[in-house]
Parts: sequence; structure tokens; C-alpha cells
Amino acid sequence: MKNLKKGKLMTSIFLLSLLLCAFQCEDDIYSSRYKPISIKRTDFNNAVGLVAMKPQEIMGKIYVKDHFLLINEPNLGFHIYNNSDPSNPVKIKFLKVPGSSDVAIKSDVLYINSAVDLIALTFNDDFSDVIVTKRVKNVFPEMLSPDGDYANIPEDEIVVNWILK
Repeated sequence: MKNLKKGKLMTSIFLLSLLLCAFQCEDDIYSSRYKPISIKRTDFNNAVGLVAMKPQEIMGKIYVKDHFLLINEPNLGFHIYNNSDPSNPVKIKFLKVPGSSDVAIKSDVLYINSAVDLIALTFNDDFSDVIVTKRVKNVFPEMLSPDGDYANIPEDEIVVNWILK
């Protein structure tokens, strides 16, 4: 009888600790495999601009505007090439646009998604200068992780990318 009670007690303790572990480990089991990259809203609003060309890592969509090629690097921006001679495109600049994945072009205005915002940019004839002429905030939903999770970040920050943990 003592052994039976001791066995039930041991089984109960085992099941209880298994149950507690399941609740405590739930975050580890069900959390995203990705870590959000976020920046403060004030920095995000001023992050768009031309910078020196950088090596291309991940290629996205390709756009043509007159004799220019714009090649998206998802969530980072656009590589800009002068394509006057299609057999020898010349690298010009990198257009840094955090959280970008797409662009629409009408006349001389680029309409780009920048994480949750929609921005309009104008540029000069040689792409040596761009100006954000309009920013419509919070047009798009928050960027989800590749496995579908939302970020747990402060309210004044914007998710601009996700990296594998």
C-alpha cells in the first residue's frame, strides 16, 4: 500500500513538473525563429537617402526608369544602375529605404513602401540626389516575421527587417 501511494505521488509530481515545464517552455517552443530589426520612428523618418553602392546580397524585383535600373534588396533599399549601355550597366548609388520591397514609378516620382509607410521621392536626372516629397504614415500593416509572428517592440519603434536567430 505504501509503495502504491509512493508510486502515485511520484507519478503526480512527474506529471505536474511536465505540465509546469510545458507552460514555462511554451515561449521557447512557439516563439519565432526570427529576431526583429527595428528603429525608432524619428530615425526611421530620416533614414531614406542615397549612399555609396554596396555589394548586392539578396536580389528582389527589378525596375526600369528611362536608362536606369533599380534592383530591390528586400527591406534595405534599391541598387541603382545607369543602363545606357545594357551590355555594361554602371553602378551609381544605393538608395537606402528601410523596410522596402516594392516601388511604383509615375513620371519622375518613385512611390515606395518603407515598412509601414508609403513614401514619394523625386530625383534629379542622374540620380545624384533624391528628396522625400511625401510620407504617409502607417499605411501598411506591421511587418511580420517570415514565420508569421509579430514583434514585441516598444511603441515608438518600427520593424524594418527580420533576421534568423
